[in-house]
Amino acid sequence: MPKTTVTLILTCLLLCLFLNCALASAGEFDKVAAVSKVIDGDTFDLNTGERIRLADIDTPENGTVGYQEAKDYVIASVEGKTVYLDIDDVYGTDTDGNRLVAVVYFSYNSTHYENLNKALLDNNYAVLWDHDNEFSPGDWTLFVSASAIPEFSSIVVLLLILSGSFLVLLVKVKKNCSGKSCDTLTVS
Repeated sequence: MPKTTVTLILTCLLLCLFLNCALASAGEFDKVAAVSKVIDGDTFDLNTGERIRLADIDTPENGTVGYQEAKDYVIASVEGKTVYLDIDDVYGTDTDGNRLVAVVYFSYNSTHYENLNKALLDNNYAVLWDHDNEFSPGDWTLFVSASAIPEFSSIVVLLLILSGSFLVLLVKVKKNCSGKSCDTLTVS
């Protein structure tokens, strides 16, 4: 194989690795939907019919001190609003399989998203309840810059396809939306 071909292949592989690492460190939104009903301080329903369990935190149960305050905080933050979900890539759901486990973000202002899980911890509405999943609560920040999370409809990904010779393709990734919710990105 000519030296220039090997160099180009290695450059493309490094670029793909860099892009993947940059996107992973910025966070990911696997689903976008509106909150239809808050159940308690760490669980709510989406307008898609799915139930969400906030990852790695625990809020007081109904009938215990702090329950209503935690629930009211979540209601004020997200009920009837659009949320951006980073769904656990390890298990996806809780042990019962009924609720998607996620770190949840909502628009704080035009430049930042707020991490609801972290906000509940920081405001003493929740305690840390770290589970075996992809999340590391110690690495959470309260706010994430909107520019750090790539816009779904404008991500350009380089794919390197090796089949005897090489070919570099530009692939546009777009939203897969139906109604008011957007599922995981699809390639077109």
